[in-house]
Amino acid sequence: MKDSIFREYDIRGRIGSEFDLSQVYALGKAIAYYFLDQDKITVKTVALAMDGRIDSPFIKKELARAFQDSGLNTLFIGVCPTPVLYFALHMLPVQAGVMITASHNNKEFNGLKICLGKDALWGQEIEKIKNMYKSGSQRKSLFTGSYQESQLVDQYINWLASQFSHLKNSTVPLIIDCGNGATGVIIPELIKKLGLENVQVMYEQIDGNFPNHEPDPAVIDNMHELKNNVISKRVLGIGFDGDGDRMVPISQSGNLILGDKLVALFAQDITQKRASVSVVFDIKCSASLTELLDSWGARGLMVPSGHSIIKHHMKKNSALLGGELSCHFFFADRYFGYDDGIYAALRLYELMVEKKQENLDILLDFFPVLVSTPEIRVPLQAQTRTEILQSAQKFFEQKTQAQICTIDGIRVTLSYGWGLVRFSNTQPVLSLRFEAATQEGLKQIQKDFYGALQDHIDIREFE
Repeated sequence: MKDSIFREYDIRGRIGSEFDLSQVYALGKAIAYYFLDQDKITVKTVALAMDGRIDSPFIKKELARAFQDSGLNTLFIGVCPTPVLYFALHMLPVQAGVMITASHNNKEFNGLKICLGKDALWGQEIEKIKNMYKSGSQRKSLFTGSYQESQLVDQYINWLASQFSHLKNSTVPLIIDCGNGATGVIIPELIKKLGLENVQVMYEQIDGNFPNHEPDPAVIDNMHELKNNVISKRVLGIGFDGDGDRMVPISQSGNLILGDKLVALFAQDITQKRASVSVVFDIKCSASLTELLDSWGARGLMVPSGHSIIKHHMKKNSALLGGELSCHFFFADRYFGYDDGIYAALRLYELMVEKKQENLDILLDFFPVLVSTPEIRVPLQAQTRTEILQSAQKFFEQKTQAQICTIDGIRVTLSYGWGLVRFSNTQPVLSLRFEAATQEGLKQIQKDFYGALQDHIDIREFE
């Protein structure tokens, strides 16, 4: 296994060149060693799940064998979205969980999301597993752990149907694109349970080759057919990523709605019903989100990007809501606090039904109109990271009145706008975003960042 697969929030890489299938058993032994080496939690049983990727069955078999040989019991809960694995941590007598998935990456990738107790591992804990794998750490056991299978999909569907029983037989139209990902085992049956006859489903057949488009709904090119259907029928569209922990809406006008606007929409609803609301959001989100939260009396907390990091800060601050620009949404209000794209889609559908408003653009009218770019992603070699960020920080420190935030890359706020440069923790790319009140301000903040980065990057790549 290449070192590069051990990322900030999970283990993930290209099959063959990075993620070596012949080493899955050894990696599984290292993960088992990590579980058994805990002081606070005694791990006896691990919930194991997988998405529909081509290599997932083999990885599942090798991991289960490694866990059993280490003395851990394995409970396989089937082919399902990642949120079902998180659901298992709350509903089943398990002390850890592993989800086999590469989330939104294309078909050449696969990987693992790892949980201990009810928390997803990230940062130093992933690093510990890497070191255990590289040193060949494994726990010898006098006995072999058991292996059982217990499909959890039906229980998850029934639980959601009971929580949203008030939506039964709703007539608000909707088109859902499962993208041949793992949500295909949930969405059609859930729609049937709720009697949502005006909800149309696309590409619900699970296919690890992703024959219709790549499983990243935040990339508008992947949503081309959904967008066309949305515009022609004037209805809301929702796309899910490969493992179902994200949902991305496309409004009736064909606009892909970024996560910060939906965080604001969900927060507006929660603050009207609950007191002392805290909301956690990532560094890529609009400055307008902070202003709106302040105006509603909510406490807004900006943190680094990453689903595990958001969950960590939500738990630490007893936040009821979390979200990212990339459309991960986390509800501790009426839910368990983890990112579940299916649950988030139901909360959005619920708002449309309650407000008797089928047009998402109108629901979002309250969000200030600013000029912004989407997230701009530029391929880059990892070894240049530190030099680029140090150079950018030095550049902006010479500007008067520049407010510099360094919790995740460099976010700089000036009188005419703000900009961000950071490195993705899921792909080898440089990530940038810009926002301003006017087009002139946007051009100026982009020009500033281009000046800060021009010695390291060909500006033509992201002009």
